[in-house]
Amino acid sequence: MAVIYSEEHDLVAALHRGTLGAPPWEEFLEQLRRRTAADYARLLFQGDHDWLQSVRIPAVDDDLADINEIYRQEFGNSQALPHKAMRPNRVYSLDEFIDSSDPLQSRFKTLFMQDPDIRFARNMRVTEPNGGQIWISLGRKKSDFSASDGALLGSLANHLAIAAGTHAELERQRLKAGISADAIMRLNFGWFMLDGSGRIIDMSEQAEALVQEAQSLRKSPDGRLIPEQADAQGILRKFLKLRQAGESVVRSVHLSDEPWLDMLLTNPPADLPGALQPVAIAFVHGERTSSAERSRHLANLFGLTLQEARLALHISHGVTIREAATLLGLTHETTRLYSKRIYAKTGTRGQADLVRLILASIVALT
Repeated sequence: MAVIYSEEHDLVAALHRGTLGAPPWEEFLEQLRRRTAADYARLLFQGDHDWLQSVRIPAVDDDLADINEIYRQEFGNSQALPHKAMRPNRVYSLDEFIDSSDPLQSRFKTLFMQDPDIRFARNMRVTEPNGGQIWISLGRKKSDFSASDGALLGSLANHLAIAAGTHAELERQRLKAGISADAIMRLNFGWFMLDGSGRIIDMSEQAEALVQEAQSLRKSPDGRLIPEQADAQGILRKFLKLRQAGESVVRSVHLSDEPWLDMLLTNPPADLPGALQPVAIAFVHGERTSSAERSRHLANLFGLTLQEARLALHISHGVTIREAATLLGLTHETTRLYSKRIYAKTGTRGQADLVRLILASIVALT
């Protein structure tokens, strides 16, 4: 009994570790397959959606195919499939699970087990309150499973339900994190933690991409953050000296015109965890694409001509009408006329209102 308990304990530990695996539950399935002398073990996970995640031990080449696409092509929205009729936490034999006289169920067995030589099986479905489900299947080719094999599988039901809920929540959070990360990437927003000499202690992925491009910012051989423009270098040096002297200061730095990129130098949060003790935080933010591409997006969004859109972008960067006229090769009078058209088409009341509108629009994500 102690041996059985130890094996079950090891299986439970592997099951819960498996929620973090990539792919999940491989170690658990391999242990379960060995413990029950099964020729194969398979687990299908479904969160609060129709998408299935599949893990099979041993793996087969067919696993490389998209099981969801095969499932849709073969069965569509059929409600007559055996796995949908399974009662939660009950262990089914192959005969209880599949009606071999039903062609639809026979095809389902081929997809579900992926081995035509499987003659004996134990299958179970578990659910969790938020909609996550797990189907687990053990198969043999030559001899049937024992009662203790079925009992072992049944004893794992509650733990499988917990694992299903944990994995479903992880998948939801991964999805949210992925979308948030994509939004941050599109905003071209990043940060650096700096010590007193300007060495980079840590940085975000987007900030790392900026220094790898080495257009507006670079990382020196000794690890310091170096702006390409001399004026920006001077502002950063003075800021770090003030911070080392204990002063609480904030500075803004313009790094690049094309594409537009700015940096905000500020004090680190007082409650940073761990041993990190940066002297300064540098936030960088700007455009990912060229002004030509952003002008096209702006023109499409607000019904502007391309020339009007180019002027609107210059205005959003704080350029005066007179300066914009020189940059665009227009007369001052023509530029003023274009600006009035821009304000009328966008429904804004002036430069500050236009800047707010552009920064709040989807153009900021391009």
